[in-house]
Amino acid sequence: MREAMLEALEELLRETFEGALPGEGTQYLDHASGIRSTLDQLTAAQASRPTGHPSIASHVRHMNFHLRMVGEWIAGDHRRRDWKSSFEPRTVTEAEWSSLKQELEDSRSEFIRVMKSRDSETFAKEGAGLGAVAHLAYHLGAIRQLMHDVYNEMRLEHSGGGA
Repeated sequence: MREAMLEALEELLRETFEGALPGEGTQYLDHASGIRSTLDQLTAAQASRPTGHPSIASHVRHMNFHLRMVGEWIAGDHRRRDWKSSFEPRTVTEAEWSSLKQELEDSRSEFIRVMKSRDSETFAKEGAGLGAVAHLAYHLGAIRQLMHDVYNEMRLEHSGGGA
């Protein structure tokens, strides 16, 4: 059972990051809705754009923080974390944006490594890591919603209707 759940976790994380495979069903509404393809559409300036909510870059920082923290927690590191600051800073340069996206990919790999290293009891106790995937999916949805705001504001600015 552990192996089947681990395989399902790994596939769900793959789809969350990479999107659905061509010709196959998807756990998401859109085959191209993976984290990677979503973030690769954005420049650092777009990811940093203020919207009245945490910026897209803030969400990515938090996703990375959360995925790393969950892996560390499951591995036994139960120290307190500063969740509030995990959204800061809200802006990124192009180099920081590229690095942040790579860090998120690295956190995914490390999370899978940690989950594979757990015995069956710990794996089950930690819900097979599915809470981490749900958290990523939540923030992916928030990012995709913020993208609409960013693109609409840019259209207004370019048409002369914005600030």
